[in-house]
Amino acid sequence: MFFNSTLSPLPFPRLLAVLALMLSLSLCPVSAQQQTTEQVLEQQLDQYLLLLRDDVAAADLFLQEVFNRYYLEAQTDFPLTSRVRLMSYQATALLYQQQQLQADALLTELLALTAQTDSADALSEIYATEIEFIFYQRELSAAVLKADRLELVVEHALIPRVRYYVHNLLGELFKADNQYERALQHLTRALDAVIATDDQFTLRRRFYLNFSIAHVYADLKKWPETKSLAEELIADAKKYQFEKELPPLYLLLGFVVAEQQDLESAVAINKLGIAAAKTAANSSIELTFENNLGSIYIDQKKYTEAKAVLQEAAARAKALDDDYNGQIMEYNLGYIEVMEGQHSAGLDRMLTALAYFKNNDTKAHYEPLLEALAEAYAEAGEYQQQAETLQQQLALRAEILTAEREKSVAELQNRYDTKAKSQLITILEQENNLKAQLLDNQKLQQQLTALFALVLIFAAILLYQLYRKVRQSNRKLREANKKLEYQSLRDPLTGLFNRRALQEHMQRRSKFGRRQRDNIAHANGFLLLDIDYFKKINDSHGHAAGDEVLQQLSARLTKVCREEDLVIRWGGEEFLLYLDNIVPEQVAGFCQRILEVIASEPVLAEDKMIPVSASGGFIHLPFAGIDETELNWERALQIADMALYLSKVNGRNQVYAITGLRCDYEAARQPLTDDLQGAIRQNMVDYITIKGPALPR
Repeated sequence: MFFNSTLSPLPFPRLLAVLALMLSLSLCPVSAQQQTTEQVLEQQLDQYLLLLRDDVAAADLFLQEVFNRYYLEAQTDFPLTSRVRLMSYQATALLYQQQQLQADALLTELLALTAQTDSADALSEIYATEIEFIFYQRELSAAVLKADRLELVVEHALIPRVRYYVHNLLGELFKADNQYERALQHLTRALDAVIATDDQFTLRRRFYLNFSIAHVYADLKKWPETKSLAEELIADAKKYQFEKELPPLYLLLGFVVAEQQDLESAVAINKLGIAAAKTAANSSIELTFENNLGSIYIDQKKYTEAKAVLQEAAARAKALDDDYNGQIMEYNLGYIEVMEGQHSAGLDRMLTALAYFKNNDTKAHYEPLLEALAEAYAEAGEYQQQAETLQQQLALRAEILTAEREKSVAELQNRYDTKAKSQLITILEQENNLKAQLLDNQKLQQQLTALFALVLIFAAILLYQLYRKVRQSNRKLREANKKLEYQSLRDPLTGLFNRRALQEHMQRRSKFGRRQRDNIAHANGFLLLDIDYFKKINDSHGHAAGDEVLQQLSARLTKVCREEDLVIRWGGEEFLLYLDNIVPEQVAGFCQRILEVIASEPVLAEDKMIPVSASGGFIHLPFAGIDETELNWERALQIADMALYLSKVNGRNQVYAITGLRCDYEAARQPLTDDLQGAIRQNMVDYITIKGPALPR
């Protein structure tokens, strides 16, 4: 309810890369048979990692000297794995020193080595370094697409240091991509690599990996597992004197118990966190603990205690020139003043802080603050201001959701396009190989022709075999092309058509001149559906259950629709039905049937019955007799999407069907573009609402 500084995702810039390098130390023992040059190099690289732990600048200078001696001025050759390790360390160091050109040039040299070796250890380290570069540059999609290849190669790696580095990197990558199950798998594999060793670094390696795993549990909202692991890590930090790690651990544990509504424990933990932060001389995290403690006191309505903590923290933030944390304290202190009856002063204080966050923070962080402001207005009796604030919050939340959806769609489209290009390159390579093979066959035929007089029968048999081989190759190529074409038009999870299939269908429809302006009695229709509370299904039952829901609903929708209709997975939990020749009298009945088919029977997934429902938006195409050059299928689909949104915000488990216009299209053009609710309010459109079946409570 209040602005509460809790957890933030762990970044993967230099600090985490340094940690990964330090923790990889001594994971690769040197055998007695290796050359002296390699032994010395490996020892110096280990020395670099130890130095990196305490003095990054000195470590960078030391690494540059090692790189010059053993790479730029090398007099003796040494094994590829050691050379790759040296080049990888230097390239990464240059990257974090912001020397992008030199870093990229060295990475190019590293990638060129992949053509010279089939060593899984060398290839794993090279490909992991490439992904680390991409990840550092915040190109998450590109990094994820590269991960598949690395996952295959690292399975054959033998050196524990390499296996640890790769799996730790992939764990952080998939965590950043919200693929938490895959992140846990790789962090666990990294832990396995650590457990395979027993040296002075093993305890610290295990500690930091378990800390990363605890954060993944927190992202998955697995509070009991997070709490148990955090308490274990706190005990280890005290036992092994990792004092600097105690503040973030207390922050994690305090967040978890607060989410479990154990506020008394949360108070005690935040007090321990304040003491640990003071011991570690970490002023920033100390302020976070103090604000959290004050926020918990506010939740408990202990305003005197909250005020004392927050006033002291606000004074410290001001002394540290920490405007951001200072404004957090001001906002909470203003809320307390309102609750204590100082309405005008408290609201002024809150509004001043709110203006700061509006100008200096993201919309996603700013939006929750409006809820506390609305509560303050209600306490002050300013109900009109409360209503306006809540309306502002709803509008901002809708804007954020729309932006997130557009970003997600663009991300998925980008990944799809990249994979499609990769597949196209593979096919072209296959075609080139086939052409080369055919050229070889033609040369062989010419040679055989020269010997035709001597070996006529043998040549005939050989040519026949070659002919069969070419036919088989062509047949396989055709089959591969057909398979690829099918896959490009289908969703891999549900087997339904995808966006591209609809686009091609509408292009064919336009090409053959079908219904650019048609009678409404024979119009087509779009029904856009979205599964209600699908994120909650994933969070409560797991992504495998979510996938099962999508597959079973796909089968139900396909069974209900006609052969000439298109059932499309539009993205995520959205389905789109393209209905051919649906007359207005059929719309309500058809939508009712769809809602009943979805909601009448729960989905059985992993021995659990999961109730499901959906919301939707419907529109005819062409719409209201409007020429499709004025209102094309994409615009019609946007109107259906707005109708879907109205179904969601007005209760879910229903369909808003936009059936016609009550005014000239020019007058309704702008509202139909971005404000369907406004068009309905102004009586510009005809619509009907089709309710779904009653759901079990």
